Amino acid sequence: MSSPLDQAWPEEGLERVEACPYCGSDQRTLAYKDVQDWSFFCAPGKWDYWDCVNCKSLYLDPRPTPSTIGLAYARYYTHGDTGPVSFLGALKTRLRNECLSLRLSVNIEPRLHLPKMLNRPTAMVGKRVLVPFGWMQLANQVRGRFMDVGCGAGLTVSVAQQMGWEAMGLEIDPAAVRAARRNGLNIVEGTYEQLTQYQHQFDCIMCSHVLEHVHNPRNFLVKLKAAIKPGGVLLLTMPNSLSALRYHFGADWRGLEAPRHLSIPSESQLMLLLEEFGFSMRSLADDGAETAAESYRIQRRGAVLIRQDISKSRQLATQPATQPAGNDFIKVVCYAFTSARG
Repeated sequence: MSSPLDQAWPEEGLERVEACPYCGSDQRTLAYKDVQDWSFFCAPGKWDYWDCVNCKSLYLDPRPTPSTIGLAYARYYTHGDTGPVSFLGALKTRLRNECLSLRLSVNIEPRLHLPKMLNRPTAMVGKRVLVPFGWMQLANQVRGRFMDVGCGAGLTVSVAQQMGWEAMGLEIDPAAVRAARRNGLNIVEGTYEQLTQYQHQFDCIMCSHVLEHVHNPRNFLVKLKAAIKPGGVLLLTMPNSLSALRYHFGADWRGLEAPRHLSIPSESQLMLLLEEFGFSMRSLADDGAETAAESYRIQRRGAVLIRQDISKSRQLATQPATQPAGNDFIKVVCYAFTSARG
């Protein structure tokens, strides 16, 4: 049985990219040639990534057209099984939510509701539980109206709602939208163009790993800004084109994810754009541990993580850096001004 990786992307479904999507410069150098979908093994084609000489962002050329990009999402993670989970899986979810509830001082269901005498040991275990991007900010911010753009099956929408936010999501994937709505969540199906319906309506917008997927990231940022109330907050994260892990793994870096990741900004260029469009910013740290393990999986062309991938990623974290120590993800809290700076 042939793999999608053995097939070519339809020629009529490709478009050329004449300039960097982030700064507009046409000066570039070839970064990686013939990259394939080693993340999900579902998208046909071989892809070339280019480094922008001017702003150091990274982008595909040629790339899928907007009308054909859906071919790359046939087995995307938002299509995961939403049916019944095992007893062990349900227990892990409840324990995780118990730890996060104590750590964030909020109630996240379903949880175990352990006796108060166990709060201290549970909190100690909880220090090892990764707090998803933006949840700490949502827990600490004055509640209001919230939207998660690119919400998938709606996990963050559900958590924000439980925290007391008036929460909704925007998602292009029909399968993910159906799953979220089955859980009673308020989800709008569509592209980011739908944001034009919500001028200055949100106190907080989450946009986690979406910017790298859109064909016009500058226009996307403008629409995000327009949907936020003056003084509102944008929680934004995506891969960093100058990640130290990118230079360590090269074409096997998990951050590439061809051809779904159409362009990946450098942190400095993203900050310039955000300031231009009317934000002040505060960057958050990132350790890249999960990406390192996934990159080891890709390096061996594996479909699932194995124990050795995780152990190698831990060993890598203890080694002296041989490349510029750029964060693997750009994680930024953006505060909206009344208007863009001139």
